[in-house]
Amino acid sequence: MKLALGLLCTLLFLSGCAGISGNPQRSANIETELESLKNYFASTVISTYNNKSSDTEKKEYRDEVISARIRAIDLNYNEFIKNISEETKKLNIGSDSAVLLLGAAGAISTVTSTQAILAATSSTVTGVKASIDKNAYYDSTLLALVSQMQASRKRILVNIYTGLDLGIKNYSLMRALIDIEDYFQAGTIIGAVGEINKVSGVQKAKAETELSNLLKGTYQKDKAGDAIRAFWKPDGKNINSNNESSLKMWMIKNGIDKTSITLFLRAQHFQDSRVKAVKEIPIQ
Repeated sequence: MKLALGLLCTLLFLSGCAGISGNPQRSANIETELESLKNYFASTVISTYNNKSSDTEKKEYRDEVISARIRAIDLNYNEFIKNISEETKKLNIGSDSAVLLLGAAGAISTVTSTQAILAATSSTVTGVKASIDKNAYYDSTLLALVSQMQASRKRILVNIYTGLDLGIKNYSLMRALIDIEDYFQAGTIIGAVGEINKVSGVQKAKAETELSNLLKGTYQKDKAGDAIRAFWKPDGKNINSNNESSLKMWMIKNGIDKTSITLFLRAQHFQDSRVKAVKEIPIQ
């Protein structure tokens, strides 16, 4: 009986894992394409670049190498995202199916010992799933990490393509390879976590600065603040985007762009700046 139940569990997991995919099949063979790009990762790439006779030839070779490496990184990255996405579905659906079916089998069984075995097996499956969920990159956490990877990759790709528009004196192959490494790191879990921590740190520092400014200042309601608020929110609730842009531009120009508009409106130490803003924007 125990052996049969063990086989049942195995079959349930396998059935839960079969045929699950959130991605379409590729029309090209990835391994074949990566093999065709291998020469652009050879140890002789830099010497080949240096031996080119003219800047034009160096630029053409630089662009070719960088484009090839971007393509290779993209192919591996897409496979990486596909695999972790599919593994999430397999583990979640497979274990959920096993829990439901084992629970149903326990409910209809008429033999006490069998019920005990099924109940214990069901608890084991549930425990395994809970352990997996706690230690893997699943659900909303995974989505957040992937979103951060996509954003970071696009940001670095803009830098790379901007560099490729330049001559080799301003953007050599070595400089481009450094950016390529950043592009690769941006598509890793560690890179995404690091970027999220960096953004969180910047936001925290900004909030602490605003809080410090608020604490050292005193709330003050004055005519200049009222005028700016009416300019910013004409109906008292909704922001006028054009006026907000004008206000932010003025704040940047005057070195107070690290402060929120709300704090700028009422903090006592911005009293003179508010009067200046009303005159210079100008605000009627």
